[in-house]
Amino acid sequence: MTSAAANRVPAESDWLCESCGYVLNGLPTGGNCPECGQPTRESAGELRHLPLWEQFGAASPLRRFLLTTAQVIFQPTRFYRSFATRGSRQQSARFAHLHWALAAVLLGVAGWLHADWFLDLGASMKIGAYVHWYAALPLTFIVYLFLAITTRLAARLTTFEATLRGIRLPVSVVRRGLDYHAAHTLPVALLAFVTILGYRVALGYSSALMNWGTTYLYTLCVEVIVAAAYLFKTYWIGMRNMMYASR
Repeated sequence: MTSAAANRVPAESDWLCESCGYVLNGLPTGGNCPECGQPTRESAGELRHLPLWEQFGAASPLRRFLLTTAQVIFQPTRFYRSFATRGSRQQSARFAHLHWALAAVLLGVAGWLHADWFLDLGASMKIGAYVHWYAALPLTFIVYLFLAITTRLAARLTTFEATLRGIRLPVSVVRRGLDYHAAHTLPVALLAFVTILGYRVALGYSSALMNWGTTYLYTLCVEVIVAAAYLFKTYWIGMRNMMYASR
């Protein structure tokens, strides 16, 4: 993260330049940042607003959920640049829990399908012949807990590092931002689910595809690496566009 001047964490009441973090207190909104030259109007708190998910009455809950999810996934920079970072986590936490639940179900089922194939070692091409379907239930619960605990830990570590570097990122702000970052677990989980289910279904049509087992495993390994890079990249986009927010 970019260090702030003198490693002093700005006060919550300070107005910061959203480009460099310079304290703009007392400057007119029509001027420029003395540090980087960015127009101060581009750091106005009025530019930030509640996400559609939190705008009750704007649309049905399902529509608000889907549209907010789409914006977070496909326009993360735009979303976090206009995201109101200060506020209650009541609705943002619900958004996160919904996405963790969706991702947990997809990854839980994917884990069961993979274990059924891996432990069976090809003795049967029938899905569920070796590991029963209800094995997906504890896997789903484990994934859900992992996502919730990892996110909480990431929030604490982010705030700790930001404080050391003089950046104003309270844990409440970070957790609120990560609540919406939870939407990025959906494409990751969906990709893994489609890959594993696709291979298992294909095996049911042709046992010769068992010879592609190594390729299938390598594909999953690549997906894990790409997913980690994707989740970190989108995390950084979120934090970068929130770290100097004054609203």
